[in-house]
Amino acid sequence: MKIFVMTDLEGATGVCGTWQDINPGGREHERARRFLTRDVNAAIEGAYEAGAKEVVVLDGHGAAFSIIPEELDERAKLIRGRRILEMEGLDSSFDAVFAIGAHAMAGTPDAILPHTLSSATIMNVWINGIKVGEIGLWAAIAGTYDVPLVLVTGDEAAVREAKKLLGDIECVAVKKATSPYAAICLHPNVTYRMIKEAAIRALRRLDEIKPFKVKKPVELKVEFKYVDIARRVAKRPGVELIDGRTVRAIGDNIIEVMSLVL
Repeated sequence: MKIFVMTDLEGATGVCGTWQDINPGGREHERARRFLTRDVNAAIEGAYEAGAKEVVVLDGHGAAFSIIPEELDERAKLIRGRRILEMEGLDSSFDAVFAIGAHAMAGTPDAILPHTLSSATIMNVWINGIKVGEIGLWAAIAGTYDVPLVLVTGDEAAVREAKKLLGDIECVAVKKATSPYAAICLHPNVTYRMIKEAAIRALRRLDEIKPFKVKKPVELKVEFKYVDIARRVAKRPGVELIDGRTVRAIGDNIIEVMSLVL
């Protein structure tokens, strides 16, 4: 088996605080990086124990330097640095996707740092009329390659979002938000065991967890925070402005329409 591990920072074990706290230069940034790397290692260990032959990890937060390479399980390959595509490196050769450190979509009331792609510029995203966050976008991208998203780890809100969209996939809630910046957190040793065990279960259930397939044609709508951003994006070929802050693109798959709008 070949496993692709998509990562983000906000949903990792113990990660709390404001954007300033967890981003580079913030008082919690280095701790957050260690927490995320540890969560990813748990998933890698579980994957190999379940029979994986190759694991590729994508550093998916911000400028993509959140994973600590020297602390990552040496059996895994790491994609890091500014990427062109949302899930750089994923293709149909993979058997499954894990999403480690996921967060809830923009506007979720009981979530840690909820946002969709950009807290600064994007309000909402819809695929074929269904509002989605990054978890939904990742599942749709993976589905384009007939690869299922089988494991999601994050806060309780992210887990609810994943199960609502994707059904009975494996999930691990590592914390429960009490505000957008605070959470009740499980101990890192506890979440390590939980993530490892969930990764094993996910791969043992691979035959029953199906890829998330989006019906064609694929319509992607994005509501931006500011009118001027929407107007600029709407000038691109294939993109239509449908109200003051919302644009739409239609294409054959989610990767195509995301490249037009985002």
